Amino acid sequence: MMNAEGTFVGQLCHIEAAEKGGERFNAAMSNEERRAASNLMLMCYEHHSVTNDVVKYPVEVMRRLKRDHELRFSHPDRAMLEQLRDWTTAEEPIVVCNLKRMNEVLNWRQGEEELLQSMNELNRHIEKLALVPIEVRRFLGAVAMRINRVWDTGAVSSGLGGTKILISDLKGALRLSERALFERANELDAYGLGCVDEIFEVRTDIARPAIRLAELKSGWCVWLDLAKFCVQASEPIDAFAADLDFGRLDG
Repeated sequence: MMNAEGTFVGQLCHIEAAEKGGERFNAAMSNEERRAASNLMLMCYEHHSVTNDVVKYPVEVMRRLKRDHELRFSHPDRAMLEQLRDWTTAEEPIVVCNLKRMNEVLNWRQGEEELLQSMNELNRHIEKLALVPIEVRRFLGAVAMRINRVWDTGAVSSGLGGTKILISDLKGALRLSERALFERANELDAYGLGCVDEIFEVRTDIARPAIRLAELKSGWCVWLDLAKFCVQASEPIDAFAADLDFGRLDG
């Protein structure tokens, strides 16, 4: 009963009108009966107006609509089931068309053919991202931003094994428990976005648990470049991780 701006738009609708001349007015009703809950429905303006068509919405239809709606929420288990849906089906990702802004911000100096190849590969990646729950995508974005922030420290390792960051670093930076971090890393693994790995410290001769970000087939670690782009272009990482608005990379 709220619009996109959060304004309450509910209107009180009488099944049988409160006053003579109104829709479905019943002269045999008392004023008490007219304002009783059984004769009232809460509707948005659009549907309130639609039901003014008394031929299409006679009293019996209005009472049935009211009854059916109340039955849907008369039991807690039904109300819970009403909220169960695959929210990723509501995602409408914005794909890239030219990558010219990213090319300029990151100073890639790629030509049209190279950009076309990168664009096609990224758009295939975006299609897969639309299947991933938003919490997993936001975690991916947060890890990429943290890697970019501490790139020159021992918390990050980049090489043939891909780019990794210590779980101990993420634990403090993201304020997540070790268990939660491993769970999130396993979710990344399930969608081919990353996995649990190790960083070997030569000084201590110890391998410490880390999270590795997955690369695309070409070897492009796109989320690292997205993190760099966000810093240099003053864009929020959630624009990509949560909103899937990759059109921001275009010129």
